[in-house]
Amino acid sequence: MEPGVYYNISNSDYHADPAIGSTSIKAISVSPANLYFNPFKGSKSAHIGTAIHAALLEPDLFKREFLMMAATADRRSSEYKAALSDYESSNILVGQEASTVSRMIETARMNDDFVDYMRSPGHSEVSIFATCDITGLPLKCRFDRLSESYPYPLDVKSCSDASPRGFSQAFGKFHYHIQAAFYLHVLRLATGKEVDEFCFFAIENKAPHRNCMYYIGEESLEAGRKAMVSGLEKISQCIQDESIRTEGIVLPSAEINIPSYLFDEEFDDEVIL
Repeated sequence: MEPGVYYNISNSDYHADPAIGSTSIKAISVSPANLYFNPFKGSKSAHIGTAIHAALLEPDLFKREFLMMAATADRRSSEYKAALSDYESSNILVGQEASTVSRMIETARMNDDFVDYMRSPGHSEVSIFATCDITGLPLKCRFDRLSESYPYPLDVKSCSDASPRGFSQAFGKFHYHIQAAFYLHVLRLATGKEVDEFCFFAIENKAPHRNCMYYIGEESLEAGRKAMVSGLEKISQCIQDESIRTEGIVLPSAEINIPSYLFDEEFDDEVIL
């Protein structure tokens, strides 16, 4: 795609474009091998995640392309098989899946900050393409929501624990700070807008479906920027020299010991005379 902002590109067309996205940057931040020898294949919770994204960000599309079959618990049922003639299998939610998405929608509407953001003028599923000013690489990102009133983009994250401690752990594990920095980098390249804020709406995919609006801290965003620049430069190097792609497969030799808690076990049965 030519550099620019696109509002009507389908999710499949966006992912088909070969430009580099945040998933690649996050992967190479671990190691080149993690990017080139461990391709991302989605997650087990992607089914629910895709549905809740559509329901919260594009409700008209959700009503048109998704089918909720809460009363149908078995995908072997005749009702489910009949629905396949009108809907993609991934867009049919049966039994507990449908109940889960319905409850997630309900609890999301209890969050006034999220509701106010979504009611503000803006666009969902905004695809942006740009040429990196650091490496010259073609880049892309897809914002969940860009508001015309609020100074920050919004990204919806389905998670198992939306508490500060739980989501902070997921934040580090999945490198969301790198994603935020990368998205803002692409936004600046395409539009010239200098944005230094990013918000994540975390919502649990298990009852009670707690949710929270989290605003990334300045230090975390700066750490994300540094990792992003390093990742972009490393990808550029890997393109020029494919031998670099194996970095991270062979780990450095090191001393190893039993876990610290096992050192304490030998005293558990000690008898004091």
